[in-house]
Amino acid sequence: MLFVGAAPLALGACATPTGEYPSLAQREIERAGMVMSPPQTIPAPPPSPAEPVLSQAQELVESVRTAHNAFLAGESAVRSQVAAARGASAGSDAWALAEVALAGLSTQRSRAMVALADLDRLFIAASTSGESIETIGDARSEAAGMVAAQDAVLSELSAQLAS
Repeated sequence: MLFVGAAPLALGACATPTGEYPSLAQREIERAGMVMSPPQTIPAPPPSPAEPVLSQAQELVESVRTAHNAFLAGESAVRSQVAAARGASAGSDAWALAEVALAGLSTQRSRAMVALADLDRLFIAASTSGESIETIGDARSEAAGMVAAQDAVLSELSAQLAS
């Protein structure tokens, strides 16, 4: 009978708090497993520039092509004059004629550069307004390639004239 009377006392001892209960707040380890990345969304493609802008870009590329064709048409004559002036002293007639011819060729490059600068302006305007830059970028790359080819020719001819 002693056990029957002691049993409630023993059970009561289990129910009494002996210390501080742990916090029910999330622990760091629980938080680490709950970190979720945002769902992957594919952004909508940017809108194309307005039709007048695209037609202006095409007109500018045509201007560069026209200037480039004029550059190419005049290149052989300038090469002949530079070859004739090779070895001539600076200020001589042959040298002066070659310099004038080289300046004329440089003028064609300048026409192409003006159109390229306008293409750059269109490219920047489209990119800052959130429009698609692909079409204007392609036109700009084509124009820049022609201008780079002209730069190479002018550098080569200038170096030949200087030697």
